Amino acid sequence: MPKGDSISAVLERLGNSLLTHEAGPAGETHVFEHVTVLSPIDDVPIPTGALVLGVGVQGAHGIAELLGRIGAAGASALVVRAPAEIDSDVHALATKESISVLSLVGGASWLHLATLLRPQSADGEDRWTAVGTADAELDLFKIANSLSGLLDAPVTIEDRGSRILAFSADQARADEARKASVLGQQVPNVYQTSLTSLGIFRKVYTSARPLFIEPFVPGAQPRVACRVAAGDELLGSIWAVAEEPLSAVHEEAMMAAANVAAIAMLRSRIAADAAHRIRLATVAALLEGGHPAWQAAQKLCSPRAVAGGYVLAAGLPSEGRAPSSPTATAGLDHVANSLMMLLRGELPSTICALLGETIYGVVPTYADETVDLSAIRRLTSGFVQRLGRDWRRLVIGIGAPVDRLADLNRSRDDADLVLRVLRSSAGTSTGAGTGTGTPQLRVATREDVYARSLLLRLSDLLAGDVPGYAGPLDRLRDYDQTHDSALLQTLRCWLDNFGDISAASERLHIHKNTLRYRLKRIAEVTRADLNDAETRFELMLQFRLEY
Repeated sequence: MPKGDSISAVLERLGNSLLTHEAGPAGETHVFEHVTVLSPIDDVPIPTGALVLGVGVQGAHGIAELLGRIGAAGASALVVRAPAEIDSDVHALATKESISVLSLVGGASWLHLATLLRPQSADGEDRWTAVGTADAELDLFKIANSLSGLLDAPVTIEDRGSRILAFSADQARADEARKASVLGQQVPNVYQTSLTSLGIFRKVYTSARPLFIEPFVPGAQPRVACRVAAGDELLGSIWAVAEEPLSAVHEEAMMAAANVAAIAMLRSRIAADAAHRIRLATVAALLEGGHPAWQAAQKLCSPRAVAGGYVLAAGLPSEGRAPSSPTATAGLDHVANSLMMLLRGELPSTICALLGETIYGVVPTYADETVDLSAIRRLTSGFVQRLGRDWRRLVIGIGAPVDRLADLNRSRDDADLVLRVLRSSAGTSTGAGTGTGTPQLRVATREDVYARSLLLRLSDLLAGDVPGYAGPLDRLRDYDQTHDSALLQTLRCWLDNFGDISAASERLHIHKNTLRYRLKRIAEVTRADLNDAETRFELMLQFRLEY
């Protein structure tokens, strides 16, 4: 069975919407094992069996030149932007070098195509590669410094979200807006708002040449900005602090730098996407337990053999949790990355990923050491306390450690149950006006919430049970609705305060005699003996299972 993916299979999946076969072989035996981003000006090695994304390749001559180069390296396929200029020389060269030439429909994203092209080996290993990705961010800093030297101006390279990807070393000459952006690795909102409202972003992104920008806020210096695009796919922009418009020579230099930056940015984004996908698959396999968990553990790059581990489950409380949205998902994914970075400082090989609306973390353990949860408690407690406003309600459940990787699914079940307790309103506090105000837990193990977890499991068992009679709480609820009273709340508060008339009446803000009258009425409506300890326990249990 050949490694990788065949060109014919790719055309079958994507041919009607994205790709067209232009020249060269395209049979089932013609396969590729890697995906590589390359531009005509690149001078980087090309792996054997690669499918090359020819970003910026134009004309039959340009295609023929690139075919000769990648053919010598043993590449399998070349994708260029449609409409592709294919002449007899290109056909002949593609056949000679045994390279399949495909064209990508205009307007389609190179990044989207690269994500869809996911060759795998026969054993299921992801063989997705992008040439030069390891040095992509370093390349951007080199580009910024080189351009800064040519223009004699501080330079930054930003993505479409105004995140600072790279900057030159001479930012001391820049204004406060630039310095704040570099320090925070993000253009502050106050400046983004001005750039958007004045239409500056729109002008930069639609201009084919560098654009001179007058000061847009008080104290700002003039700038020159140039869009960064891979073909017709916008990736970001380059900004240089300059007192006057650039000369024609300097404009050409900035545009050339933007072209090189586009390739580096595209590679960086593709590499990040590939790493993220691999991390998701690894975490999912570990959580599954069994043999898949053992296989996934081999990818953790741990210096020692992993024997077992335990699972973390983190998320926002159920009450008030906003519906899923791309913004919320991206935020949780960022939290997952931050949590993993923090934990790896003391617990190497820890891996975290967002699955659905829950962040899962797997902490490996080793046969030659005793598992101590004090470190994970300390680290996660400090983490949730330091989170920003949007995530300050995040809660984390810690699953019980297991001695075998195959049993990690049991630790996940444990962590999920603890997280459910913490997410529920009953798991975080007893509610205003009804109880003693149990302190809110942000990080917990099963031991911390043992009683509440038992109640939750019992509630699950009873969820499908529809009794054919009305219980005491049902009768109280019906009475309250009919008479516009608050007997149900009164009973709950009295029970939560262990029958203490003074404490319950104070919390309910009523007179003691009023409370005594209500309790008498409750006994009549429910037909329950409130003086009986067993009856009071049963009522408290029903409250815990219902609320």
